[in-house]
Amino acid sequence: MSSETIADPMCERFLQHLQHRGHTEGTAHAYLAAAEHYWRWLARQAPVEHQVNADTVRRFLNEHLPACDCPPPVYRQRTTMRAALNQLLGMQGYPRLQQLRVPASAAIEAALSSFDSYLRDIQGLAGATRQSRCHFVRAFLEDLFGSAPLDFARLTPSFLIDYITVQAERLTTGSAGVLVTALHSYLRFLQFRGICIGIPGDTLPRPAHWSLVTLPPRLTEAELSRFWQGFDRSTSIGKRDYAMARCLADLALRCHEVAELRLENIDWRHGVLSLPHTKTLRADRLPLPELTAQALIDYLRVGRPVCRSRAVFVYQRAPLGEAVRTTTVHGAIDRAFARAGLPWRGTHVLRHTAAARLLQAGCSIKAIADVMRHRSIDTTAIYTKVDLPHLIPVALPWPGAQP
Repeated sequence: MSSETIADPMCERFLQHLQHRGHTEGTAHAYLAAAEHYWRWLARQAPVEHQVNADTVRRFLNEHLPACDCPPPVYRQRTTMRAALNQLLGMQGYPRLQQLRVPASAAIEAALSSFDSYLRDIQGLAGATRQSRCHFVRAFLEDLFGSAPLDFARLTPSFLIDYITVQAERLTTGSAGVLVTALHSYLRFLQFRGICIGIPGDTLPRPAHWSLVTLPPRLTEAELSRFWQGFDRSTSIGKRDYAMARCLADLALRCHEVAELRLENIDWRHGVLSLPHTKTLRADRLPLPELTAQALIDYLRVGRPVCRSRAVFVYQRAPLGEAVRTTTVHGAIDRAFARAGLPWRGTHVLRHTAAARLLQAGCSIKAIADVMRHRSIDTTAIYTKVDLPHLIPVALPWPGAQP
């Protein structure tokens, strides 16, 4: 059977599928070349395997491609091959291939599932926080038990201290702190289940951290003005990225809150934005500033593609009309910083900037904590250090200094 027998009926369907998803002409051409390589290989297999499915795609990527000696012209770039064949599987109604990860033992998987349920239902933590803690706990359990049964009698204070000490040597201070927090949370979970009651949480050594010792990074008014000029609001993508940035800088939203924002979350009549999916899983309502509202209206009326998605911010290209991910929000902000010549990266600096501007505008710490949606007002207290105009009059002279 020739490759044309398989490929010809599918080529047009595949191109239509790529165009419907909003892929550019160049991407569609590369994906079609990748699919043709797969079809050509598929035509040389036994008749029973003459079908496009996840098994044959996996065999092609893992067995044929590394040792491919097909005569040119042939497409071999693995990343593009995988992306193209995932699109082909999606067109056929199959799920995408996932990156292979060595699975943990069934006992560890069951323990992690119970731990995740505890974090969600008892502690009320959001998905990203649960995922981070389960990641560190998974590595810890695999290192402690491997494929053996879970015998928590082996979990002693000395083992915990040695484990954290070794891991901290390869982690940054911040990541080491997250590791300790995850293990401390897991100990509380075990105690909740009646296990390891004899190991107190304060057994775990923590990296040195002094509260309020650092200044939160923020943009000055001049830097913020340059930042806004980094968006080309004459294009649809520029309108979208500018509206996302206004949500971050004016409303102090977190990155995932911007990505998950839905049309029904905006009450245009009363000028209110509702956030049902916040970090603490509480529903919050924020006033919608005029400049933020204008940016959203400009994007929704002119820049947003026609689609059925209820997400506010969607992809302008493939996958056309689907809700953006947090990586899209991060990328838009990083590119704007680069265009403005600013040395910042990430979205959290805009959140810090929003808090600092509120403080310098005369808002109380309690009001700022409500906007930032901090569970503890102590978390908000660090922003008092950036209010230099109000701090200077109360500063005491250094002992022995000349008046």
